[in-house]
Amino acid sequence: MSTWNGVAEAYRRSFATLCAGVIPELLGATAPGRRHLDVGCGTGALALAAAREGRRVLAVDPDADMVAMTREAIRAAGQDIAVQVAGAPLLPVPDASVGAITANFVVNHVEDPRATVRDLARVAAPGARVAMTIWPGTPAPHLSAYGEAARAAGAVDVPGTRLHEDLDFPRSVQGLAGIAAEAGLAVERADVLRWTWRIAADDLMAGIAGGVATPGRIHRAQTETVRAEIEGRARELWSTYADDAEGSRLAFPVSAVLVVASRP
Repeated sequence: MSTWNGVAEAYRRSFATLCAGVIPELLGATAPGRRHLDVGCGTGALALAAAREGRRVLAVDPDADMVAMTREAIRAAGQDIAVQVAGAPLLPVPDASVGAITANFVVNHVEDPRATVRDLARVAAPGARVAMTIWPGTPAPHLSAYGEAARAAGAVDVPGTRLHEDLDFPRSVQGLAGIAAEAGLAVERADVLRWTWRIAADDLMAGIAGGVATPGRIHRAQTETVRAEIEGRARELWSTYADDAEGSRLAFPVSAVLVVASRP
């Protein structure tokens, strides 16, 4: 997850609120009252929600800034959650020791998705559920609009992050369920979640300007003049999804792939 280095605060302000939209589904799919491992904890929102349900939580993330942000959120909330700098496929957890596992938008960002899911399966106790989400292959409206704006502004290309075909998998329900089954997990649920993501236009732009994910890498690679043109065009396209009269708040229809699988 090296593409996340140095962008924790920009992520917290923007795309973290998008990722949080599936937290209720992930918690509902995994058993409360058991030891819970949250892989790729980000800002700590999911780990905190799990702890509030009475779960004993270990939260891990390979990015030190994200871990620091999670620890600060835990301190402010007065919760007791263990947090470590770590990630799959090198989780610092014994085999078959965890009763519930969440990996919220993790498998779509790692260098070896299959090795990552195998590691999640390794640490799951018999009967434990592993709940995973990824973004589908088709970009959501906020991303497709940014891409259109960047092309119209003549943005220079940036190196792609697409995995080699030997490592990649279809970014779909069938694709994620397939690698879960390959890892020896029994797939119990595989479907698409849909919801509306509401965010201030300034916060969304701050996330991109701060370097989050592919739009952030594209934005940072441009000259100041091109960045300004992209922003103007993107805001105009985003205004189609305005959630208020001023257009300062946006409401995007978004979707994610959810797979819940258990360790036999």
